[in-house]
Amino acid sequence: MSSEQKVDIKVMVTSDRLKASVVLVQNQNGVDLTFENVMNKLRENKITFGIDEETIKRLIENPIFGTPIVVAQGRPPGKPVDGNLIYHFDIKREIRPKELPDGRVDYKDLGIVQNVRKDDVLVTMIDPVDGEDGRDVFGGVIRGQKGRKVNLPRGKNTYIDADGHTLKAACDGQVCIIEGKVTVLNTLEIDSDIDNSTGNINFVGNVHIKGSVLSGFKVMAEGNVEVDGIVEAAEIEAKGNVVLHKGITGMGKGKVVAGKSVFAKFIENATVVAGEDVQAEAIVHSDVKCGNKLILVGRKASIVGGSCKVGREVEAKVIGSYLSTTTEIEVGVDPLMVERYREIKKEMAELKENIKKCDQGIEVLRKIESAGLLTDEKREMLQKFTRSKIIASERLKALQNEFEEIEKRLEERNEGIVKVQDTVFPGVKITIGNVCKLIKEPVKYCRIYREDADIKIAPYA
Repeated sequence: MSSEQKVDIKVMVTSDRLKASVVLVQNQNGVDLTFENVMNKLRENKITFGIDEETIKRLIENPIFGTPIVVAQGRPPGKPVDGNLIYHFDIKREIRPKELPDGRVDYKDLGIVQNVRKDDVLVTMIDPVDGEDGRDVFGGVIRGQKGRKVNLPRGKNTYIDADGHTLKAACDGQVCIIEGKVTVLNTLEIDSDIDNSTGNINFVGNVHIKGSVLSGFKVMAEGNVEVDGIVEAAEIEAKGNVVLHKGITGMGKGKVVAGKSVFAKFIENATVVAGEDVQAEAIVHSDVKCGNKLILVGRKASIVGGSCKVGREVEAKVIGSYLSTTTEIEVGVDPLMVERYREIKKEMAELKENIKKCDQGIEVLRKIESAGLLTDEKREMLQKFTRSKIIASERLKALQNEFEEIEKRLEERNEGIVKVQDTVFPGVKITIGNVCKLIKEPVKYCRIYREDADIKIAPYA
């Protein structure tokens, strides 16, 4: 029986203290090979944790001499999980054309700008998790590694929420990563032309284009738009001001719309609509509408051809040309208000028609109901008609108020005036309020205004 064997029992521990082995060496002067003796030897060596009794028992049954046999294993510390950032926008934004439903590819819509709104969540921080503590074969604690904390990459126009774990946008704008920090830009700067490489631009802040805007492209902004180069047969729409340092050659298709004012070096073969003022050095064969003043500045300061509809005042050096170019000037009524007036009138008529249809439907269904023949389907129709009527009536009421407000303002008719510092040529038609005058002879240095039902021409001063 193996228990008669005499052995020396040696114990070895790895440098990381996670494994203990025994080596059996035959020695007639040693101890008996028994379970207790192996255990005592481990105890002498202070090995208390992770002892594998099954292995020891097998070793006594079938002794292996001269080879280390692992009889105890510690528990290594758990791996930590580092903190992490989750980005709620596309950080590897690829600029690629959009495919249209019919399979064509729209090279103008490249999705170059990632717009965000104030208080949108941009980044979420996940806390690190420390590794669990381990134990060595001596029963000692092996400290788990700490997970690395990450910080929210806070850049300009962002803020860290009270929870300390979310980075949010402090304003509307374009979200991007600058030098590793998440930043919201409220001005989008484009160093190139607006063409196939950029596609159309639609931005929630201001846009500054260092190049030109090429034909067929569109720039939209909720702030201001500034273009250093030229604008071709393109569209620009801003809720604020539009500044065109070189002007627009619209080729009959270009259009600029500003909620506030438009400042352009020149406006040629284009449509310009501004809520407030328009200022330019020259306007040629264009359609201009603005709510307040149209002012021409600079050496030329001229309007030639086309039509200008202006709320209050037109000021220029020259209107028309010696070639008697047909040029129409309307002043004294805000053209945008007139347009809105027409829109409201049309929508109100549609709403009234809609309400009438709802009333008819309700009447028919009520009769069926009083006869006790209303099915579920018809009851649903009755509810639908009733809901539609309420919505339409509320909208009608709001429009009615706006309509009356505009009507009042249109009746006030701020008497419009046209001031000409040099010449107004034949071929120019001037309308003030609802009175027209066609200029038949060149008139120099004058003020043109309305008195009662007449249009008068007086010296400029």
